[in-house]
Amino acid sequence: MMEAHHGVVTFEALALGREAVLLGKVRVGEIIPLDAGRYQACFRLTLPDASASIAWWPVADIADARRLAAIKISDWLNAAGLVPTGGVS
Repeated sequence: MMEAHHGVVTFEALALGREAVLLGKVRVGEIIPLDAGRYQACFRLTLPDASASIAWWPVADIADARRLAAIKISDWLNAAGLVPTGGVS
């Protein structure tokens, strides 16, 4: 559940409209804007065992990239058995 890890994933502005995806203070991914076509952004994550590859995922826009990155990271944290301070989700 994404709410269980709310606030753990943040985003930091980089050059040229790009954003770093941070898990705590560790950079675990990147979001980049796209100029044309159906997709306006893409993102990738570099978490161990998070996916078969570290391919870029195209998404509708930057907001969608942030939302989906946070969901994937929360899923990864849950799969690792990590729970937020204060209890089990």
